[in-house]
Amino acid sequence: MCNGDHLVMVILTWGWTLSSRRWRSPIKGGNEPRKVSLVATLLLLALTALAVQSARPVVAVSQSGRVIDVYTQKAPLDGRGINQSSDAFQPQELVILNANVTYNDAPVAQKVVSFSVNGPPNPFENITLLRTATSDQNGMANVSFRIPWPDVDPEKKVFGKWSVIATVDIADQTAVDTLTFQVGYILRITNVVTLNAELSPQTRFLRQEMVVFNLTVENIALSKKPGTITVDVQDAEGHPTMHVETGNRIFQPGITSLLVSSVVPIAATLGPASVSAAVFTAPPENGGVLYGPAISSTFEIITRDVAVIAVRPSNATVTSGETVIVTVTVRNKGNETESFNVTLYYDNVVIDRKLVANLAPQTEGSIVFEWNTSGVISGEYVLKATADRVPGEIEIDDNTFVDGAVMILAVSLPSFMLQWVFFFFVFIIGVIGSLILLLFLGFLRRRRRRKPLSRHFIVVARPHI
Repeated sequence: MCNGDHLVMVILTWGWTLSSRRWRSPIKGGNEPRKVSLVATLLLLALTALAVQSARPVVAVSQSGRVIDVYTQKAPLDGRGINQSSDAFQPQELVILNANVTYNDAPVAQKVVSFSVNGPPNPFENITLLRTATSDQNGMANVSFRIPWPDVDPEKKVFGKWSVIATVDIADQTAVDTLTFQVGYILRITNVVTLNAELSPQTRFLRQEMVVFNLTVENIALSKKPGTITVDVQDAEGHPTMHVETGNRIFQPGITSLLVSSVVPIAATLGPASVSAAVFTAPPENGGVLYGPAISSTFEIITRDVAVIAVRPSNATVTSGETVIVTVTVRNKGNETESFNVTLYYDNVVIDRKLVANLAPQTEGSIVFEWNTSGVISGEYVLKATADRVPGEIEIDDNTFVDGAVMILAVSLPSFMLQWVFFFFVFIIGVIGSLILLLFLGFLRRRRRRKPLSRHFIVVARPHI
């Protein structure tokens, strides 16, 4: 038995002797002896013995030259060197552990190397693997295993920091090296936020509006890794609506923020849209596979759409100069509260323009116009009302509504006025006739006043005839 084992036996014997003795109570007035708990004493002594036993010489790098160096296949970041870290591993990836055993820098063959592999602590299942291998003529010992992937809660049991402890006995001394590495999805998208074209957060988008996806990409490896990101969107009916692919990019260790964008198509169904963003090892068409599951998010596809649905005049036939009351009914077919102007026309002539204020989504409202037909030439006219286009509106065919015709009649005189006009006309005719008659009589009278010509003849006698 070595000196350490002999010391353990001495301590255990001494502990049994102590546990059999009786001790006086240290409490004042306590004269009754009490017996020290056998179980507690033995437990304490066992721990002490274990500590003493573990006090055998253990070295990692020492002047004695006894060295073991454990590392993985992830060169150049494979963890070479004492107590170093290796690059990260994916779930179910093969891990090859190499232990280099040397004494004064010379390889030591035919040494049994112990590998103790411990998964991350968790409340579900702590994974521990024990492997052994014998060093070859080059002092190398190798073991391998695959990262496990349990059926239940695999990420909680497997993801995190793993540690490997490699030990070997070299010339009566234990050499130890510790290696650590991370296990998880090497590249993964941890967050997706939708932004508008001004890069402000937004979760409701119109059709034909740009959506910017702000992706947070995490690389848990110690080295840069290639990755192709895809973003796919399905509308409320499950139709593929948007697809974005970045092509192969290089991601540095740590967190990277990446912006990709697309436009909501005009045919997209209104309602909640689902986003799926994932990272591939290479473009999928080139055989790339997923680093890990896609991350999901949502945004809403909305519309802004106002419409004129009715134009109702109070009368279909009026006399010029009368006022026609026209009621225009509008509807907000969109998802936003809207304010907009409505213009009423007869043919292409503007009658009036009025504001519809704060019309709630999916509701109707009415506006009353007064059409003063004074000065409007008699005839048939068509009424129409047009609602102004609101920002982002793409369905504008229903912004104009044309109603039937309104007949404008010329002004007609009342019957009593017609009688007065008739009497006035007769009076004028009578006056004109009387004036003509008086003029004629005056003419005749003037002729009568003229003297008649003398009827006597003067005879001139010529004596020579």
